[in-house]
Parts: sequence; C-alpha cells; structure tokens
Amino acid sequence: MGKPRKQDFKRKRPQIDLGSLSKKQRKIYRTEKKTKLQGNRSNKDAVEKDHPQKVPEQDIESEEGISSSSSEDEASPYQQLVSTLITPRPAHNTHRDSDESDSEDEETENLENNQQEADREQMSDDDDDDNDDDVVDRSDEEVESVNSDGEAEMIGLDDLSGDDDDVAENGEEEGGVGEGGESSGEEMGMEEEESDQDEDTALHDTDPFLKHFEIELEENVADKLGACPKCQREQVQIAGVGPALQQWPLPELKPTVLPRKDKNLTDAHVRQSLCSNLAEANRKMCNVTSGGLSSFQSGMFSIINNYQDLLYSDRNAETGEKIRLLYCLHALNHVLKTRKRVISHNTKIKQKGQLSVDEDYRDQGLTRPKVLMVLPFRDSAKRVVDMFIQLLNPTDQGFVSNKKRFQSEYSLPAQEEPKKGYKPHDYETTFAGNIDDHFRIGIGVAKKTLKLYTKFYMSDIILASPLGLRTLIGAEGDKERDYDFLSSIELLIIDQADVLMMQNWDHVLHIMRHLHLQPLEAHGVDFSRVRMWTLNGWARFYRQTLVFSGVPVPEVAALFNKHCHNRSGKYQIMRKPTCGSICQIAAQLPQVFHRVESTSITSVPDDRFDFFVKKVFPQHSKSGASQTLIFVPSYFDFVRLRNYFKREEISFLQISEYSKEKTVNTARNLFYHRRLPYLLYTERFHFYKRMRIRGIRHLIFYGLPQYPHFYSEMCNMLGDVRGKARADSLSVTIVYSKFDAQRLAEIVGNVRAGQMINSQKSVHMFVTGD
Repeated sequence: MGKPRKQDFKRKRPQIDLGSLSKKQRKIYRTEKKTKLQGNRSNKDAVEKDHPQKVPEQDIESEEGISSSSSEDEASPYQQLVSTLITPRPAHNTHRDSDESDSEDEETENLENNQQEADREQMSDDDDDDNDDDVVDRSDEEVESVNSDGEAEMIGLDDLSGDDDDVAENGEEEGGVGEGGESSGEEMGMEEEESDQDEDTALHDTDPFLKHFEIELEENVADKLGACPKCQREQVQIAGVGPALQQWPLPELKPTVLPRKDKNLTDAHVRQSLCSNLAEANRKMCNVTSGGLSSFQSGMFSIINNYQDLLYSDRNAETGEKIRLLYCLHALNHVLKTRKRVISHNTKIKQKGQLSVDEDYRDQGLTRPKVLMVLPFRDSAKRVVDMFIQLLNPTDQGFVSNKKRFQSEYSLPAQEEPKKGYKPHDYETTFAGNIDDHFRIGIGVAKKTLKLYTKFYMSDIILASPLGLRTLIGAEGDKERDYDFLSSIELLIIDQADVLMMQNWDHVLHIMRHLHLQPLEAHGVDFSRVRMWTLNGWARFYRQTLVFSGVPVPEVAALFNKHCHNRSGKYQIMRKPTCGSICQIAAQLPQVFHRVESTSITSVPDDRFDFFVKKVFPQHSKSGASQTLIFVPSYFDFVRLRNYFKREEISFLQISEYSKEKTVNTARNLFYHRRLPYLLYTERFHFYKRMRIRGIRHLIFYGLPQYPHFYSEMCNMLGDVRGKARADSLSVTIVYSKFDAQRLAEIVGNVRAGQMINSQKSVHMFVTGD
C-alpha cells in the first residue's frame, strides 16, 4: 500500500462501544497507548526544536497522525489518545506501519476478533492450573505478549483515571501500570485529584480506616503509650454479643462513641465489591440466611471495623465460621482500602511531576505485608482462602493463581487414615481436614484477583502457623533468619488461640517479640511514602490485634494485655456465667478439691509439686489405692513427676503426646489389667487423641485442665469399670491454687469458684450423680 494521505488522519473516527472490552484489554491498552502518546509528543518536540521554521505544523500532525489545526480547534489529550487507536498494529511491531488499512468496517471487525481472542485467552489462562507457578510474576510479560499480537482496544474516559487492580503498593508494577508511569490525561487527573481530596476530607470524620491510620499521635502521647500504662476499664454492653470490658490506655484516648451496628455495611465504609458478595458468602460458608450479617456478627464487626483490639474467648463450632468470615472481610477491606489510597497518591504524584515542600503522600509501611493471620492447621488456612474467594469473586470469574497447587497441599491427603473409634463433636470439628501445623503462605490481593504463594515481601496477607514462622524467623545467633516482613503489620489475627496453646505457645510469643522491629534491609522501600508514625517507631500503637479462643486461657489474656497497645483501645468480651462442667458428670463421685497456698504465680509449680509429694500422693499410697490415673496439664510438670517416680522407684506407666502408638496400647492394656498401679497422662495427649482409658478407679488432677469439658470427660471414665468396683471405692482429687480461679470457674461455676477461692478452708468436696 502507498503512504497514507494527510486527510485520512483528519477524518473523524467512529466511536466504538467500550463496554464490550475486558478489563485485561483495557489494561493493555492503557499501558501501550500512554507509551505511544509519550513517544508522539517527544517526536513533535524534537522536530520543532531542530526545524522551527521549515516544518509546518500540519506536516507534523500528518506524520504523527494527530488531528490538530489551530489553537481554537486543538484536540484534548483524550482525543489525541483515541486518535491513535483505530488502526490495529501488526504482530511484533509496537508502532503503526505506513501501509495500514483505512477501512472503518475492517477496523471494527479486527477489533471484535481481537477482543474475542483475548477473552478466550483469558478464560484459558484462568483454567490452566498446570502453569499456576508462573502466573504470580508474569503480569508484565502478558502485557508485552498481547501487545505484540496486535490487539487494539478502546477505553472510555472513566477508565483513564486508573483502576484498583493497576498499581501494586510500593511502586511495584501489576497489570502494566507502575511507579513512575505517566498519568492518563490532564483533565481526568485534575478531576480525580479534586474528588480524592474531597473524599479524604469527608471520610476523615467517618471512615475508621482514615481516623485510625491518618491521624498522627503527639510525641508526648506516644511517650506515655510507650511506658505501657495500666489501662482504664469500663464495662459496656455490645448489642448482639453481650457484656464487654472496654479498655483504653490514656484518658485523652478514651473512645467517645461506643461501637454501633450498621445494617448497611456501606455505611460502615466497607468496599462495595465485598458488600455485594457478603450475603452469598455468609449463606454458603456460615449457613446464615438473613441476607446479611447476623446480630452476633454485626455486634462483633462493629468493634473490628473500628480498628480496636479484641479478645473473644467463647469461640465454638457454631460461631467459629461466623468469626472467620468477619476477620476475612475486615482483612480484605483493609488491604483494598490501602491499595486504593496508594493508587490515588501515585496518580497525583504522576500528574504533578514534582511535589512542593508542603505536599506529602505517606501511605505505606517499611515493607508491604500488612495482615498477619496466625492459624493452627493447614485446614484453617484453606478455609480462610475459601472465604477470600467467596468475598472477592464467588462466581469463579476472578483469577486465582496457583489454586491447583494450593488445593493439593492444603486439602486432606487422599490416603489419610480414618480416625478410630468414637470421637466427640468438638474433636471432629477441630481436627477436620489437613491438620499439618507447619506452613506459611503469602497472598497478594487486588480488586478481584488473588495471588497465592507470593513472596512475603510481595504479599499483602500472610497466613502461617507459629511453627512455620518460627523456623523462618529463627533464633538469635542463627546464620539464616528473616523477620523484616513483620515490621509493618497493621492487622494481626490470632485464631483458635486455645489450640495454639496445645501446640507450643512459646512460638507465638516469639512472633510477638519480632513484630515492628527495624528492618535489616530497605527492601526497595520509598521512604518518602512511609508514614511518619512508622518511621518514629510507633507502629505497635497503630496495630490492631484480634484474638479468638475457645476457652479463657490466662496465657492468652497475658499476651493481650502485655503485647497489645492499640491507641484506639481494646475490648474483652466477657463470658456468660456458667454452672461449670461439673454438672455434666453422670457418675456418682466424691470430688475433693485441695487449694495450694502460693504467694506468687511464679512459685505455683514448686508449691504444687511439694503439696503433691507430701500430702496427696502419700494418702493414696497408704490406702493401697490402685489403678490411679494422674492427669497432668503441663508437659513440664509431667517430666518432673516422671523423674520423681523413677527416683523413688515407683512402678508406673506413662502416656504423653510423644508416646508411640505401640507404647500407648501397651500402657492402656497393662493399666486395665492392674499390672501397674499408676498412669501418668498428659492433657495434650488427650487433646490430640481423645482415647477412652478403661479401668480407672482413682483420678488425680495434678492441675486444672485448660478445657473444662476434659474434667467431666475424665470423671465419666470412672464409671466404665463394667460393675467390677463399687461406687464408694471411686474417688477424684483435684489440686489447684488461687491463680487458677478462671479455670476453676469453668469447672465448678462462677459462684462456687468465688466461694472456694475466698474461703478460709483449703479443702472442699462435691458429690455428683444420683
């Protein structure tokens, strides 16, 4: 074909329907066309500079393909951008060739064909799980490959301002738009800037996200918080949840308004994309058919959405999934809001080019990860990811990278052996699915995109078990250790804390000690975008911590009080008064409670051991009691008692969480047939196995169990003697101290526990059964 004529470029092009184009096509168009426009402008400036008198303005316009004849009829940047779109580019060529066709029908047909091809390509990518491992970091390669195939796309004016999925935090490129790129049109940039400024001003008084993270503490207030003052407390009523203990660190930081339930989550500033999928996700994952959040969920979310710390110690099989949905919703809402703010600031910076001294766009931390979820098992992580998918895009049209790999690694293994014997309902609920406790996974989140297995420093959310993080963080002196990714965590979620206690609570404390430490490397951070309170070392005052547990545990409460210093305060949901698990004992048993006198909590282990070896155990030995099971909650106490029995040459059996199956079966058989009189039995083994020990005639609780229903379970085992022993020959002995008041209340009830702790008598007896 010949050289295109000048009048061909001046001819008005037809408007093409933009709604039929996919998001992926719009992204490709935005990147490629902005680059082309920059090149056209640069060519024009170079020609005018070299030949100011010899090159007419019309010739330059003809060479560039831009319709512009005079200042009165000058095309807007958007019109210039659209004028470069009509003729599709040939493959492996980033600029228009001179022999392109001018036919409007052919252009429209080519555009439609390319659009269908791109849609098929995108559907194929979504279904191709075999190539999932290459997806996370290939977004830029996809842009280049599609552009090289000559796909031409049209985009509307509303799409030029940038999408939530276009720019990753800290200037990382995603979908073709990255830090340092040019804004998409001057007029749209001005409109977006004004609207963002108005939005920020309006939301500062209403949006909890902006109120919490954008208001900086005064230096004297931060110094007071750093001194860890004793929190002031007040009991309040949370609608749908019940009584709660509200705490705030300083008088000037006391919340002026109690959390309120918003029936419409958009009024609570939850992203509309999440609100639209919430009802279906709640129905499918939590069996809530009310069309939104239940009354309990609304009350809980009113606290969570205000970025206040929360300790909830009444998690069970009924409320577990409802709580999981809430913190997944909150985590996604937080990440998407942060992402939108970064994109908005990126756009403003690109439009202005150079910022003045007074202008400051600080919206990031020292590293990218913002949300850390500490979970006990791989199945828990799988449930969280499933929640994410349901909330982001339940129709499976969203792109989830590495989904096939994730399903294979976090689902229940195909050759898993079935559990033997009858197990209680709470056991079946806790240990459903994959119960591997060594895992960690990074997740990147966009508007409707979930990237699994991203590197931690490229992730928005991290899901990990305490053991998985401990092996990565390491200990002091290790050659290879990494904990910089914990420096800017803004939302910490610890779910099923009671289960974590049965794993290794020291791992959780180790993680808490490595939060918000100064990174050893920069990791490519732009310090001009880092929030000032992060640079000042005040990040721990802005971190929100959510802790959920099935039972009240003193160690969990200590973590909540010692390591949580949220400037917005915190709430501790109070458990409802209970009559105790002692009411669930069916057998007629005399139960004797011995109170050990201790002056401090640190002396309790020694005082309890002395009391046991000097008073409790000699009484059983003198009476000739046989078939005595000693229930030991702590493994450290178990080792201490085991060494004592060996040192005193007392015949005994032992079952712990480290015992092999053969050893366990042998011990159970010998104990049932009265071959050996004593059996040391740990609570952690009972938690993981829940075996029924037959032949028990005397039961000694060396300490109160963490789970109150374990007390009734063990006591009911005494009735399984097949009528070979009279009821009056059975006995239960319990050793406790005043520091066990919380566990005691769960066993005997709140009223009786108070009387026993404050009584001058140290021995109390209860008789259950008919």
